[in-house]
Amino acid sequence: MYSSVGWKCNSRLNDRLDRYCCGFTPDPAELCVENLLHTKCGNTKDLLLVHILVKKADPSKLVFIDNAGRPHQSIDNLNFRLLDGIDQFPETAVSVLQSGCLESLLLLSLYTDKEFWDSQGGASGLRPLIHTVESRGKILLQHIRDKKLQLKKDL
Repeated sequence: MYSSVGWKCNSRLNDRLDRYCCGFTPDPAELCVENLLHTKCGNTKDLLLVHILVKKADPSKLVFIDNAGRPHQSIDNLNFRLLDGIDQFPETAVSVLQSGCLESLLLLSLYTDKEFWDSQGGASGLRPLIHTVESRGKILLQHIRDKKLQLKKDL
């Protein structure tokens, strides 16, 4: 039903979606720096995202299976390298970011995984992370506006 895109199925995954750390300036202790992977960020052909499943019946739907993101990464240390070449975004996703409803939608979604919900301290424990996601969403919206990127009704 699902096929992998650039990853091997392991019981425990210890690397990132962007294993080259192109979306920010990494610390020298990061594996991507130690393994000289960060140097590949300059060549788009070398970039590879991992930990994504694609539904064969609907390849436009991606499933992110491992969150190795860094929500505490400084906003000043973000860049849009991974977005190079993307010239359109789903209108529905952008409208959610613009609506001011992202927090409530994320809380509703996260509540469905009761074990995760409880382990994070419920809504009060998740709000700091959700506020970071909202903040990053605003930055993404500004990037979309600055680059005059197109919105598509159905990607």
